[in-house]
Amino acid sequence: MQKHLEQIEHELVKRIYKEFLVKFDGNKSEFARAALCSETTVRRVFRNEQRMTVDLLLRFCFALGIDVNEIFEGINILNEK
Repeated sequence: MQKHLEQIEHELVKRIYKEFLVKFDGNKSEFARAALCSETTVRRVFRNEQRMTVDLLLRFCFALGIDVNEIFEGINILNEK
């Protein structure tokens, strides 16, 4: 189950990164300010060096102007397929 949860988290980070590139044109400093976190945190999450908390996930979604449900769309949380 742990591996499945990690796969979900990696997929969420990938989706957030794609949105980040569109909205912030790769500017991690600006994104960090909008998400009310440090640029170091943004860098670590995008490099999969730091786990993303629920709080951070919500901050990232807020900064991107997207609903958290959009990020989870199509992800099957219960099945490990």
